[in-house]
Amino acid sequence: MAHTRSAKKWMRKNKRRTLLNKSFKSMARTHIRHVMAAVAAGDAARAEEQMRAAFKRIDKCAKKNIFHPNKAARLKSRLSRTVRALRAGAQEG
Repeated sequence: MAHTRSAKKWMRKNKRRTLLNKSFKSMARTHIRHVMAAVAAGDAARAEEQMRAAFKRIDKCAKKNIFHPNKAARLKSRLSRTVRALRAGAQEG
């Protein structure tokens, strides 16, 4: 347990920051799930729309140092690859 005033303040700040970071991470993961659900349903238009929203959330997380920049790039790359594959499959069939 913290004893000094400054240490107690740091604990309060860390608790508040942790809650904010959790909510940002959760939002990003939710948007990623929406993209994957649209891909599973075979809806290319909705998948692209959801992908743009997911990219926005992922970029915000990277900007706030919630995600490492490389993790953000990896997530965006995987999402775009799956949506691109869905589009290619839709054009063939």
